[in-house]
Amino acid sequence: MRLLQKVLAGVCLSFGLFIVLAVTVEIFNPTSDAEDRSGAVAAIVIFGLPPTALGAWLIWNLRQQHERSLETLADQQEQRFLQLLQDHKGDLTVLQFATATQLSLEESKVYLDEKAQQLNASFDVLDNGAVVYRFPL
Repeated sequence: MRLLQKVLAGVCLSFGLFIVLAVTVEIFNPTSDAEDRSGAVAAIVIFGLPPTALGAWLIWNLRQQHERSLETLADQQEQRFLQLLQDHKGDLTVLQFATATQLSLEESKVYLDEKAQQLNASFDVLDNGAVVYRFPL
């Protein structure tokens, strides 16, 4: 569905802007008479502006959908993080978080570092070199 919206937005914007630009050239053509200019203005209003507006609205709508999906993903990630903290009694490793959330190890480390700073967590290094984030409960 999003692919169809993207294609339709591109087609509408391309068509609409082409009409607007082509007709604008006709409007400013010094050899055009008043009747041609008024017809050109009508062409912009009828054939240029509606597809351009539709294309712009489709792009805006796609952007809003994308932002909402990112917010939903962040909320799900936050809930998973909190559930893991409860399950592991506040102790969490990057590997545990990455496995549970299907994020990369680097993304998991960045996320846990941010949460550790927000929640005043402490760190312990195990014998095998793994870092354990100890979050207060």
